[in-house]
Amino acid sequence: MAFLSRLINTSRLSRVLLIRILLFSGLFTVIITAVQLSLNYQKETEELQTISQQLAETNAPSLARALWELNATKANDIGIYLMRIGLFKSITIKDENGDTMVFLGEKDIEAHQTSIKLQFEYSGRTGTVGTFEYQIVTDIVKRKIKDDFIIILISQFIKTFFVSIFILFIIHKLVIRHLNEISNWLNNFKPESSFSPLALEADKGSSNEMVKLKSAISEMGQQVHKHSTGLEKVVAERTAELEKLAYTDSLTGVTNRGAFLQAANEELNRSRRLSYDVGVMMLDLDHFKAINDTYGHDAGDKVLKQVSQAMANCLRKEDTLGRIGGEEFAVITPGADKRGMHKLASRLQQAIAILNFSFLPDNKNITVSIGYTKVSNDEDFKAALKRADEHLYTAKASGRNTFITDKGFLPRIVS
Repeated sequence: MAFLSRLINTSRLSRVLLIRILLFSGLFTVIITAVQLSLNYQKETEELQTISQQLAETNAPSLARALWELNATKANDIGIYLMRIGLFKSITIKDENGDTMVFLGEKDIEAHQTSIKLQFEYSGRTGTVGTFEYQIVTDIVKRKIKDDFIIILISQFIKTFFVSIFILFIIHKLVIRHLNEISNWLNNFKPESSFSPLALEADKGSSNEMVKLKSAISEMGQQVHKHSTGLEKVVAERTAELEKLAYTDSLTGVTNRGAFLQAANEELNRSRRLSYDVGVMMLDLDHFKAINDTYGHDAGDKVLKQVSQAMANCLRKEDTLGRIGGEEFAVITPGADKRGMHKLASRLQQAIAILNFSFLPDNKNITVSIGYTKVSNDEDFKAALKRADEHLYTAKASGRNTFITDKGFLPRIVS
């Protein structure tokens, strides 16, 4: 037991393994025990039913005669005799009209009740003179099964506990001990420090998988140590690439979704400090999926590049264009007003409509649907972006190649 205490206190894996072995073994033991005792309960109950039925059938002629003779006292005596045997929970004797002549014991509404017709032969004919109904006592069987269940569980738990300890001892000797050595070595391993290989002397001459693993890890550590300087350079290069990817959409070169939302929140905070409005537009290329499906994704990528460049040329220096996803784009317009955003939406549509895609058959034109709005003073940017997106879907549903905004944000255009 001292070994077990030391093992559990020093190895978390050992604790976890012991608990899981006990849990799974205990669960399996409970299930098997429950199934076995359920079968025993069913078997013993059937035996009680068989014996009680034999007693009932044996006394049925006497009960039939008593009912024929209308001798309630004799019927009652037979019922008392049967109750004293201890197999019956309740006995009900009824005459041929279904009226209760004798009732003994306590009826359980949830227990099964067996009914036997009482027949008596008279004048050369046999007729039914009543019924004998009874319920058997199962409490004894239940108590016995319960006691057996507790005894079996305790004995199985003790056996499982000692078997689990033995299994854990074997696993610790073959696996956990090596894993602990590997873990301690890895915790102390630092590529920039002097290299110290993982000790293998204790396992000299052994060729099991754990020793091979320790040797492989030691060799890997040596390689990591040798290339640590080179890795620092690679990490620096990858970091620069990731920083670029973090802010720019790799296909179109415009701001990506994450950087766009960050820029929008910064612009919104600045606008509230300096008291100017901020507008937001959502744009979606019409029938873009058909281009990918018909002409291929390479053609779709070229379309996105040209469209994003055309849109960028329509914007001011202070505006921000971002690719939200797929063929969806968004624009932040500081200092937004009704007429300015209306003109910008129209300008964007025209700039895209006149694009020439020579790589598409028949010089196919591309159109765009737009939804735009102004960010209110009491809302965050995502709420305004969602409203612009709803206007975009309204534009899509209205036949595409149009732009929609809030009813109260519609400008009056003078011809």
